[in-house]
Amino acid sequence: MSRFLVLISFVSIVFFSCKENPPTYGDVLAEGFDQKSYKEFDTAAYVKVFWEVYGKQKAKLHNPSWMKQLADSTEGMTLVASHLFDGSLDTMLTYFERSEAHGIRTSYFHTIEIKETLFSLRKLKPKDVAEAYPLLAKLDLLGTDGFVAYVSGLKYGMVNPKRLYGRYFVPQKRMNYGNVARLMDSVSIGSVLASVQPKNQYYLKFQELLENGELDPAQRISVLMTLEKLRWMGEVFPERYVFVNIPEQRLHIVEEGKSRQVMNVCVGETANPGYTRKGENHETPVMQGVLDAMQVNPVWNIPSSIVKKELLASVRNNPNYLASRNMVAYYKGKQVDPATVNWNADSVEKFRFKQNPGSDNSLGNVKFLFENPYSIYLHDTPAKQMFGQTNRAVSHGCVRVEKPVDLASYLVNNEKQAERIAKEITTDSISKSRWVTLKRKMPVYLTYYTTWLDDAGKIVSYPDIYGYDPRLKEALKKYWAN
Repeated sequence: MSRFLVLISFVSIVFFSCKENPPTYGDVLAEGFDQKSYKEFDTAAYVKVFWEVYGKQKAKLHNPSWMKQLADSTEGMTLVASHLFDGSLDTMLTYFERSEAHGIRTSYFHTIEIKETLFSLRKLKPKDVAEAYPLLAKLDLLGTDGFVAYVSGLKYGMVNPKRLYGRYFVPQKRMNYGNVARLMDSVSIGSVLASVQPKNQYYLKFQELLENGELDPAQRISVLMTLEKLRWMGEVFPERYVFVNIPEQRLHIVEEGKSRQVMNVCVGETANPGYTRKGENHETPVMQGVLDAMQVNPVWNIPSSIVKKELLASVRNNPNYLASRNMVAYYKGKQVDPATVNWNADSVEKFRFKQNPGSDNSLGNVKFLFENPYSIYLHDTPAKQMFGQTNRAVSHGCVRVEKPVDLASYLVNNEKQAERIAKEITTDSISKSRWVTLKRKMPVYLTYYTTWLDDAGKIVSYPDIYGYDPRLKEALKKYWAN
């Protein structure tokens, strides 16, 4: 059965549930508008007009191919047929008219045109039903397109962050035609629009600041970009979590919306001018996960990128480099004696390298893990002096934490175990590496907010160390009200 027939069946039940003979769509329109002329509704004639209107409106549509596919399967009736008389279109317009509370211009959803077309249709007293066809078609096209754009934008964000940033690793769901078709098959406009309103606690606070109108122009733009980033997130923050804000270069342990502990961190260095030491781009990615394990006295499996770009050059210049750094080399799973290796041979690029536990281990005395395919984690470091610098974008991508004992104690949530780990982390004598499984799994967010809120709800700003904001600002311009 086509979607058109499904829609007609639905409206038939709504308007003529007590009648024996199923009404035509013309009967539904005649009943709803109290105009007998609609009884002469001709589907074939309407479809012809619909495609004429589609040709005229196509340039305005955000998703013209989706609208065409929908219309092909519903004979030009995707949204209006089942919602013209139940108040849903007015509800939809109310949401559209309030879209500036999300920093999105109302005109993006065709709000005025939909409203005017609906008004014209309601006041129309056609002697010939064909007079209504262009209005019905325009209302359906713009209404459906606006509805889909609104649901997609509020639920997933107006732009796709993966198209802006190469190191945005939070999985993203985006609207596709399959989503649209399923949405239109069983749509309840009011409940859908209510369900896609962002509920993140920071989003709601930023909305309040936006609506109060007390922001200067620069702050307003920053807040609009933050709202979009929170739409990408698509969820509320849990009761407890670890929050690393890369531009702030700090880690927060958050409980019930308040920072219980705060510590400096070192994040990935960048090729962004003014914030780099080496010109290499090792930006810490935006990502999230669940901290579920720690390794005390960790072994560092040195990434191949570091091996090729840095380590091999050091070994070639100094044959004793590996021994001086407590490192070992492996080939095909077997440890090799550095003295027997021709380090200028191309085959050494196939070697694997590890740094054993020790006071000079690049991961310090503990690393904190959450599952991800990018070998990103939080860890201690022997280079404590870096935490006193203003610019701490100095790592190869992982996050170095200033107070590993505090973080470890919080994560294990067990006084006796915390004391043991603290002793292992701070002692001069390094024992064997061991794993600690966390009984209380802890959500962790590696985020990128240059504008955020402190615990008092006041706006705080941080330097755009990776130069991300100009790209986002440019991408969002077409959606903003002013």
